[in-house]
Formats: sequence, C-alpha cells, structure tokens
Amino acid sequence: MRLATRTAIAAFVAAFVTLLLTGLVFRGRFAEVLEDRVEAQLDERAETAPILAAIAQRLSLSELSATVEPARVLVHGELVELGELPEEDLPVPTEPGRVTATADGERWRLSTIEVRDVPDVGDRTLVQLAEPLGDVDREAGELRRRVVFAGLLVSIAAGMVGWLLGVIAARPLTQLRRDAGRLRDDPASWRMGERYGSPEVDDVADALNTSLGRLADETVRRDRALDAARAFAASASHELRTPLQGALTNLDIARSDRATAESRIPAIEHAHEQVQRMAASLAAVRALADAEFADPAWFEPVDLVEVVQRAVDDERRRALDATIDVVEAGDAVDGTSVVVAWRDGVRLATANLVRNALVHARHDDGRALRVVVTVDGPVVTVDDDGPGVAEPDRERVLERFVAGERSSGSGLGLAIAGEVAASHGGSLTLAASPQGGLRAVLRLAPA
Repeated sequence: MRLATRTAIAAFVAAFVTLLLTGLVFRGRFAEVLEDRVEAQLDERAETAPILAAIAQRLSLSELSATVEPARVLVHGELVELGELPEEDLPVPTEPGRVTATADGERWRLSTIEVRDVPDVGDRTLVQLAEPLGDVDREAGELRRRVVFAGLLVSIAAGMVGWLLGVIAARPLTQLRRDAGRLRDDPASWRMGERYGSPEVDDVADALNTSLGRLADETVRRDRALDAARAFAASASHELRTPLQGALTNLDIARSDRATAESRIPAIEHAHEQVQRMAASLAAVRALADAEFADPAWFEPVDLVEVVQRAVDDERRRALDATIDVVEAGDAVDGTSVVVAWRDGVRLATANLVRNALVHARHDDGRALRVVVTVDGPVVTVDDDGPGVAEPDRERVLERFVAGERSSGSGLGLAIAGEVAASHGGSLTLAASPQGGLRAVLRLAPA
C-alpha cells in the first residue's frame, strides 16, 4: 500500500474516531439542552397551578378542556384530566416533584405541585403538569444523525486531504525509487542523489549510497578477480605450452628403447631445465595475478627504504659481478620514507626492476654493471649504465610476455612491476638514465 493511501486512511480514521468520540461525549448533552427547555416551560406553567386547582372540575366539563395544556388535578380524591394526554395511564400524582414516565411509546415529563386551601379552605390539591418529550427526542435524534453525516463528510474530506498531503510527503521517496530504478550494470552509476528535501529520505539515500559504494567496490573487485583468473589461465597456457611440450619430448627421448646413456642424460637435463622454466613461469604468472587483484587489506604503513633495501640485498647475492647501491633522497633523507603500501608487492616490483637491469644491461666487454636504486618519497627509481632501450621500444617492453634479446625469462618482470604500481594508483615509466642506460621509475602514489 502506497504512503499516500496510508496517509489518507490514517487521516480518515483519525477524523472519524475523533468525531465519533466527540459525538459520544456530547450525545447526552444535546437532549439535556432540549430537556432544559421543557423544564423551563414547566416552571412557567407552575404559576397557573392554583388556577387549575380551583377550576379543574368545572373546566373538565366544558369544551375548553381540550384546549388546555396537558395536566391532571387530584382534588377531593378525584383525578381530573385536562388537555391532550396519552391513552395509556400515567403515574397517579402522590407527592410534589418531577418525574419522567413513558406512555404510548413516548416519554413524558411530569411536574407535580401541591396547592393548599383550594378549592376550599383546608383542601390539599395536587396539580400535575405534563409535557411530552417526543419532540425533544426526535430533535435530539435528528441532531445526532446530522452530526454523524457531517462527521462522515468531514472524515472523507480529511481522507482526501490526507491523500494529497501523502502524495506531497511521498515525493522524496518517489524520487528515490526512480533514482534506484535508473541504476544500470555499470557499478560507477550505482549512486543515489544527495538531497531529496526530506532529512529522513536523505538519511536513507546516504545509507544506500554507502551500501551501494561497498557493493560496487566488491563488484569491481569480483570482476577484476574473474579477469585476473582468466588472464592467469591464458598466461599460464601461453607460457607453459612450449616448455611443457619440450619437456615431454625430452622425456620421451630418454624413455625410448633406442636411447643410449649418452643421449638420455642430455635429454633429462633439458627436461629438467624446461620444468624449472615452467615453475618460474607459474610463479611469475601468479605474481602478476596477485598484482592485478591487490587486496586493500594488504596495504599498511611500511618503511619504503627498508623494503627496497631487502629486495636489493637478495639480488646482490645472485649478481656478484654487479654493483647495486641504494640511495635515499628527498623525503627519505628527512626520515619520512614511511608510506602506505603493499609490502610484498613493492619488494617484488623492486626485485624485478633490479633483476631486469642485471639481465638486460650487462656489458659485453665484461665490465662490472652498476645499478643505482633511489628512494624519494613514494617513488623508487632504478638506473643502470647498460646499453639502455630505444625510445620506440620502451612502451612495448612493458607489455606481457615481451622478453628482451638477452633474456630467457617469461617476459613478465616489467609487467608485474607495472601492475604493482597500478595497484597503488601509480605507474611505471621507462626513460633514459643519466648513467647512460635505462631508468625505470616506479611510482607508488598518483602523480
């Protein structure tokens, strides 16, 4: 049931109940007011009681008896009736006072008055004045019916006004419903308006926006997870197909009945190398999937210099013929190198950038390679003094599965570093290094 209809019914019921209670309270009051008029008439007629006591017997025998207002006179033990009285007997007057009696289906108000020394000295005469209450009852009933009818009209009018007010009051909710109906599949559009003209509806809209925001984030993350899973499957299939086929071929050679000891050993070694390549490729693809679907729960305040230093220390152990230095600059020198970041992701990205430099930038003449890693605020820069990368090729080498001429790897190192930067809202760019080689700039925050 709509709010406008509820408001109309509430207004109708409220008005009807109010008028009904008012009618119940004042129902008796209508009759009392009319009966007070009868009492006043009896008071006025009481002045004629001595006259009626004196002439009642003679008046009853005359033609004027029917024209007198209803009355009964008890004189000398005889009850004399005057005027138009009901056919059904009324109570015989015995004592002065006023009573209400019913005769012929109609109520009568009786006022008994004692008159002494009339018609003769020493006589005690009772004069009973009678007034019918039928007109009073009919008028009171008519008033009640009019009140009920007026109450129904007022209640209906109140219901209509309530409906109109309900429509006006429901406009913010109607607008909210329309906005909700405009939501589309794109999570970016999942938002209600800010103001609807009603604090209560605004609070509901704010709560809906909060919930829709969380739902949109979860939907985006779910879609990214599905995309990451598809990419993972596609990448794994792409990367593992060749080494897996090669490993199987070499194992078949080693198992062949025609294989000799001299041919088995190289075949097994080649299969072992290809299995190792598959394991490394799987680890790289998994790292790429993690970078694509970085969970906000993984982010925490970290000392960027400390994370970079650990990554560089690991690479130093593998590259004894290269010099790798870590330089603190800018904010890092001021002791404010703490940033909110994904610790493992930053360490993996730094390691990949350093490893990329060690593999692609080595000198053909045997000279030791020098790599400098600079930490400046949320920016990590890796410079080498190798041959560098031509400017037209810098964007291409950031793509997945694009390996350099000197690399036998999966071609995912720079792609992983780029995804880690993107998960922080940053970027990975390549440029010429002042040392003559390649510069990789890993930004862990929006530029």
